[in-house]
Amino acid sequence: MGWFSWGGTSNEMGEYLPDDEATLQEGSEIIEAKNKESAREECKDVASQYDAVSSDVEETDQDNTWNCKFKFWG
Repeated sequence: MGWFSWGGTSNEMGEYLPDDEATLQEGSEIIEAKNKESAREECKDVASQYDAVSSDVEETDQDNTWNCKFKFWG
């Protein structure tokens, strides 16, 4: 078999794991945005820095701040 034939490990999200040691990690960052739609866009930008497979936002107790939660393989 050639070295291109290995496909990795398939997960429930249809992605491939880089190796058998990888696990789904969770991360979060506090971001500032005026509304939920803007917060989601900002959260996507933050999550993309981690090659995240999913992201979402939750409102915090402080005005115009949101908790950006994301999942990534690490």
